[in-house]
Amino acid sequence: MTHPPLCTTFGIRSRRWRALGTTGVESVTPARRSPSVKTLAFVFGLCISAVGLIGILVPSGLLWLAHNFVSSGTVGFYVIATVRIAFGLMLISVASASRAPKRVRILGYVILLLGLTTALTGLVAVQRGGAVIDWWSHQRSGVWRLTGGFIVALGAFVAYACSPARRAA
Repeated sequence: MTHPPLCTTFGIRSRRWRALGTTGVESVTPARRSPSVKTLAFVFGLCISAVGLIGILVPSGLLWLAHNFVSSGTVGFYVIATVRIAFGLMLISVASASRAPKRVRILGYVILLLGLTTALTGLVAVQRGGAVIDWWSHQRSGVWRLTGGFIVALGAFVAYACSPARRAA
């Protein structure tokens, strides 16, 4: 009986070496490791698209959402920051299993950074953040619809990149 080859990385013999192959990495694909998180990211993408679609079809709905965010004060900033940070971390974790791993990872880092910025805004600049949202709310409905279109595109990209794999018929 022959032993598996010596693991050159750690200098130890391993019975799992043959299962790991020559690279020393398990052959389990990332999609198999976290299908529920990837599905959750897919659902988040659909929800983001739905909010954007509301912004396109009924711009006052997006305006109502923004006003509720501003009127809640610091709590609103922290809720949005928490959601952004969680979503950014989720995208980073499922990036390798997505259809566009580099883009999803970059988007995850951008959203994570936006979440941290939002949290800092809640700490030091609630009035300034509220002023920016108030300025946006005084724009014409075309600007609101354009914002809704951007939100739909973002959500559609996340939903596409994290969509479940098609099964052969």
